[in-house]
Formats: sequence, structure tokens, C-alpha cells
Amino acid sequence: MAHAAFPAPSDTAVTGVVMAEAPVARIGPNTIIQLAQVLRDRCGESAAARLLFTSTGYALGALPRAMVDEREAQAFVRAVMRELGERPGARLLHEAGRRTADYLMAHRIPRPAQWLMRWLPRQAGLRLLLAAMRANAWTFAGSGRFTVTTSRQGAQLTFHDCAMCRDMVTTLPVCDFYAGTFARLIRTLITPQATVREVECQAQGGHCCRFEVTGIS
Repeated sequence: MAHAAFPAPSDTAVTGVVMAEAPVARIGPNTIIQLAQVLRDRCGESAAARLLFTSTGYALGALPRAMVDEREAQAFVRAVMRELGERPGARLLHEAGRRTADYLMAHRIPRPAQWLMRWLPRQAGLRLLLAAMRANAWTFAGSGRFTVTTSRQGAQLTFHDCAMCRDMVTTLPVCDFYAGTFARLIRTLITPQATVREVECQAQGGHCCRFEVTGIS
């Protein structure tokens, strides 16, 4: 599938030597699925269908159900930010992240594990949740790297070479899809007093995309 914002690398170098293509990094489809549905609900079906198709080639009635090329999610996020502006676009991404968390709790995180996270002391429950997130980072970090650092106050969640905002230049932090997902999971499974805030973003010139989790103790 061709994307105007992400031209495919040439198969042939200047010397005429055929070059091997880099492997495609994939992420789960929820970035596209949930953002498309939020756009439809908040901006109307016509606008949602147009932004979705022009950036990814998908249709509202034929959303992906398997892992997708991370560049498709990037292109969709860029299109939303470009069309709606940073702040409104970030709000939609945050809502898409919350809906993704609801999907994960309904279909992916086993009920006994959810019960245990709620039953454990907050810090222990958070460590269990973050361990599960690290183990499944391949489903949402793509070609980026996801790390976790815990403390008595909470945790720091960091993406190096973030797949969500890579090559974007913005005035505000824009990884709100991740922020919305993390916040919903932690507030639901650990404590409603928790806060999740992106304090550094590559799109603003940061070295990484870093989220602070507080309100746990």
C-alpha cells in the first residue's frame, strides 16, 4: 500500500546494486481502529472515512484486524493532526487510547490478572501491570524501544525512537494515544488517583517520549 508521507525505499542504489528492503515493523491495529471510530463519532462519518482512506487506504467498513505496518498508524496520526490541529487531534488520540484500554481489559487481559492487580497493594499491582506491558511491548512499540522505570512515587514509561510521532515536529506533546491507554489501564486496575503525563516528546525535540506515572503511593 502506497503512502504519500512515507515513500517506499528504492530497490536499486545509485550504483545499480539491488538493496534488500528493511523488515516492516508492525503494531496492533487498535491505533487505526479506535482512532477511526473516535473520528466518526466526533467529526462525522464523511470526515473520518476521508482521513482514514487518504492516509492509510483503509475504509471504515474494512478496518484492519491483524498487525499493521507502523507507518500506516503514523500516517493516520499525522493526517489527524494536520487536519484538526495539535490540541483537538491530541484529544481524539487520547480518547482512542482510552477505548483501546477498554478493549484490552475486555478481550486481552485475563480476568484473574485484573482481579489480582486490583487486590494487591498499589505499587505491587502497578509493577505487575507494567511487567505485562513490557512483555507485550512488541504489539505497540513497533520499531521503537519501550522501557519502564519504577519508583516509590510511581513509574516512568519511555519510548526511544517512538513509532507514534517519529519525524513529526509539533509544539505540544502528541503521543496522547499512548497516554490515554496507559492512564485508563492504571486508573482502572491500580487506582483512580493515578495520573499519566507525557513530560518529554520527540516531536518537540526531545531525546525520547517519556511518560510520568504519579499518584500511586
